[in-house]
Amino acid sequence: MLTVLMILQGIMSILLIVLILLQKGKGANMGVSFGAGASDTLFGATGAMSFFAKITWVLAFLFMINSVAISYYVYKNQTQSTIFTNTTKAPK
Repeated sequence: MLTVLMILQGIMSILLIVLILLQKGKGANMGVSFGAGASDTLFGATGAMSFFAKITWVLAFLFMINSVAISYYVYKNQTQSTIFTNTTKAPK
């Protein structure tokens, strides 16, 4: 189970990096400050998010849930032994 979660984490992290790099930055064009950037979205510059932005938000949410699942799985499967409980006595 941990292997599957870790593989999903790796795939999601690569997808997140690619999606973030594909998005256009806020100040990508000089015309953005004069209202020319409104053509990129359906409802104007301050309206709805782009398709890549929505996918990025969903993927980021799934990434965080998967991170919590991995930490919970590791926490539940760890042993209670520590370096202090597994010590052996030195020979005399």
